[in-house]
Amino acid sequence: MIDKVLAKPLLKLTDVSLQIHGTPILKRINLELLAGKVLGIIGESGSGKSMTAFSILQLLPEGSDLSGVIEFDGHTLTDMQETRLCELRGNAIGMVFQEPMTALNPVQSIGQQVAESIRLHQAVSKKMAWQQAAVVLERVGLPNDEFPLSRFPHELSGGQRQRVVIAIAVALKPQLLIADEPTTALDVTTQSEILHLLKKLVQEENMALIFITHDLAVVADVADDIAIMRDGEVLESGSTERVFRELSHPYSQALLGASLHVPERISASIAPAPLLDVKDLVCEYPMPRQRLFGLKPVFRAVNKISFTIAPGESVGLVGESGCGKSTLSRALLGILPVQGGRVMLAGHSIHTSQALTHEVRRKMQVVFQDPYSSFNPRHKVARLIAEPLFVLQQTPTRAQQKTMVLESLQRVGLEAQDADKYIHEFSGGQRQRIAIARAIINKPELIVLDEAVSALDVSVRAQILDLLAALANDHGLSYLFISHDLSVVRNITDRVLVMQHGEIVERGDTKTVFDSPQNSYTRALLAAVPRLSDSIAAQAAGFK
Repeated sequence: MIDKVLAKPLLKLTDVSLQIHGTPILKRINLELLAGKVLGIIGESGSGKSMTAFSILQLLPEGSDLSGVIEFDGHTLTDMQETRLCELRGNAIGMVFQEPMTALNPVQSIGQQVAESIRLHQAVSKKMAWQQAAVVLERVGLPNDEFPLSRFPHELSGGQRQRVVIAIAVALKPQLLIADEPTTALDVTTQSEILHLLKKLVQEENMALIFITHDLAVVADVADDIAIMRDGEVLESGSTERVFRELSHPYSQALLGASLHVPERISASIAPAPLLDVKDLVCEYPMPRQRLFGLKPVFRAVNKISFTIAPGESVGLVGESGCGKSTLSRALLGILPVQGGRVMLAGHSIHTSQALTHEVRRKMQVVFQDPYSSFNPRHKVARLIAEPLFVLQQTPTRAQQKTMVLESLQRVGLEAQDADKYIHEFSGGQRQRIAIARAIINKPELIVLDEAVSALDVSVRAQILDLLAALANDHGLSYLFISHDLSVVRNITDRVLVMQHGEIVERGDTKTVFDSPQNSYTRALLAAVPRLSDSIAAQAAGFK
């Protein structure tokens, strides 16, 4: 093994500072990364993690003033011409962005987008690029027989879209890969596979990896060194084992405490009449014809699912990407037609030709998985949060709406002045907080949370879980908590449903299912969950 002291860094940041329109964003960042090594960068939303990545790529907005030196493979990126930078981006330096739906082109197939990345930097034919694209997509878990290159991003689940983004980034085997929350939208088994793939690329290709995440257990498992950031500064850095063993900075200690946080909840007393009653629900999608005059085949995404949610009860729904969780949530909300069964909310059928009353619509709200795509970017936050108020029987006055918006913002940890900003001015975690503020503004009885805390850093996630628990305790609010984060599901739900291939394969009391799973699929999910204590112990023992 090459001595780290003697090895020359592939990437080096020296006193890198960044201001945007005079506002300090990064403050004297100093980092080094060797080829074949992994640097984990952790910190809260808005700490400067993503802007550090964008500074390396020289992808900064107008009004940016970058100082300091960024060196890559013997070249100074801060002095490099744009044409030369374009040759490096996507070729020598790959990037996995945080939100896959906004990173992908919605009018191009997944095969076109991966092949485009290949043809931009290699003189290969279209046919050869498509063949390479198929190989790369299969390598990240999207085999061509199940996921044809002709599929579009909207035809994939959130986790599958993230795999496409990763395929684009690693298609040309870059020297440096920057992964900004690459496993945020992935279920635990897919996350485990992607982490294994990234570590394998680092080892086999001698690739350097910058891994940006809010998940301490993941970064402890994958990173050789870590840097903990807050307000644009690196507060603590060094080998992963040493940093986690010492945790000398109070902020680092607070992050660890937040990652282990368990919200205080009062278990719901089951009412005789359920708030939500789902019976034999079936959802199908038409598939392309195999022959010109043949019948259109259908794909059954949800297969005769039945369950109930009582007033004040929190029910978790877990399963791998593509198992039908999001399809189920859309059917419950009445925005997706069903081919069988029924959904009853407070005694009223969701899927009926008769228009639902405003009062029934008020009873159920939703927080979607991708916060950015669920907002109109032309409207300010105050208007975005106030959107659900139209379902109230009596529309609040303008002054009342303003008060309700400010209260919702403050309850999710944002400031009053954020109401006058646009959604693009916020980090990914802040956008999700705004989505939750919109969902709770008219005090519904049931909230469908589709990966509601997946984009949040650990401290904000702890605050949001406390908020959700307090709402449930104080107002009897019910939740359908759809998540791939099994630790969150364990801490926030009364019962859990485990979904596979459109069916519920196991259900029951959350503690019982997690402690004594009966189904082999449930056991596989639990085995794939990264555990911070195990990762730190492995680091200390020298195993990676």
